[in-house]
Order: sequence, then structure tokens, then C-alpha cells
Amino acid sequence: MYYEEIKSGSLVRFQLSSIVCPEQSQVLEKITRRLNLTGKVVQLSDAGNQQDFYVIVQVGGIMSPLIVPVNKVELCRASSEDEACI
Repeated sequence: MYYEEIKSGSLVRFQLSSIVCPEQSQVLEKITRRLNLTGKVVQLSDAGNQQDFYVIVQVGGIMSPLIVPVNKVELCRASSEDEACI
């Protein structure tokens, strides 16, 4: 199936399971600390007496919530996780 609206330079989204080359295990080995993730904040957490210091984020495809300092996240303008966060 060919999609005319997809062309060189288009931003696309797909699941890890959709990759046919290289092997999924090779892709996982090549992930760096600079990988950008998008998820839904499920809770804010304090750090000692610093209120709302961390966000607890659920990311689709990761089976455990992630804890991230609130100053390291960017608020997406998308209204849902299914939309692009640019």
C-alpha cells in the first residue's frame, strides 16, 4: 500500500515491532541517552521539601512508569499521546 502524503522529510511514527531491518535487538542496543520519549504525567512528586520536583510519566510501550525531574520535561501542545509532540 502506498501513501502519497508520505514523502522524504515527512515526520512519521511507528512501533518498534514494525521495524523489519535491523533486528529489534540491534535497535535497542543503539538507543542512546538522547532518545526523546513522550508520555502522560500520572503524578507529581516532591523531593524533600521541594514540592513537585519530579513527574511520574507513563510511556506507551514501557511497562513501568518513569520518574523525571520536572525541569527536564517539555509540555507538548498535542491533546493526546496519539498526536505528534513537536
